[in-house]
Amino acid sequence: MTTVIAALDSNASAKPALTTAVALASLFDATVVGLHVRENRASAAAELTRSAGIELRERDGLPVEQIVAAARDPAVAAVVLGARGVHGGPQPAGHTALEVITRIAKPVAVVPPHAQPPPKISRILVPLEGTSQSSQALEDTIKLAHDRRLEILVLHIHSPATVPAFANHDPHATRAWEEEFLTRYISSPHDRVTLLRRLGVPADDIVAVAHEATADLIVLAWSQDLTAGHAHVVSETLARSTIPVLLLPAR
Repeated sequence: MTTVIAALDSNASAKPALTTAVALASLFDATVVGLHVRENRASAAAELTRSAGIELRERDGLPVEQIVAAARDPAVAAVVLGARGVHGGPQPAGHTALEVITRIAKPVAVVPPHAQPPPKISRILVPLEGTSQSSQALEDTIKLAHDRRLEILVLHIHSPATVPAFANHDPHATRAWEEEFLTRYISSPHDRVTLLRRLGVPADDIVAVAHEATADLIVLAWSQDLTAGHAHVVSETLARSTIPVLLLPAR
């Protein structure tokens, strides 16, 4: 049985994390299993999972170690956890989230505590930088989204140096460039794929475009490297996003 693990803490992130896990389970054709690492305080996890009719597995120990250990099960397709435990404006992801996303070589969805995810995912935003490594990491998820008849918004952000010379002047050449871009980097059919192009900085624009497009989920390929000088786009997206972010390791 394929499962999606909902790692549920004792804070504001538990409810949106569980809702996101249920929505992702439909994408992965999986069953949701709740995971709660016990702490010395009352937890909302038991009541949340009981109300949703979802199995809850409780563990003792360090949250990061228990989540990583549970994710090693070959039946686990993805893990969902809260970005941090408190509401507020732009904030970096918490210690637990940052540790988990670098140690699990599977899709991990990080959910802001103030998110209000829908029970079903209808539209995903997929930033695509235009490299084979990132497109390969995204390929399986894009195919699943297409098979589930989701709307797929592919976002490509140009820098001033990469804007095609014909942009805004030759609509036929622009359409040809866009079709070639999608064909090069997305092997799934394009009938439910829309290419959005922007000029700017990915770390600044991804969350803004997700909001404008009313996306339910941001899907990012990344290197799992959070050392200085790396993963700036991922760090900024996690800090600013008001919707879940699904991170896919690029191998």
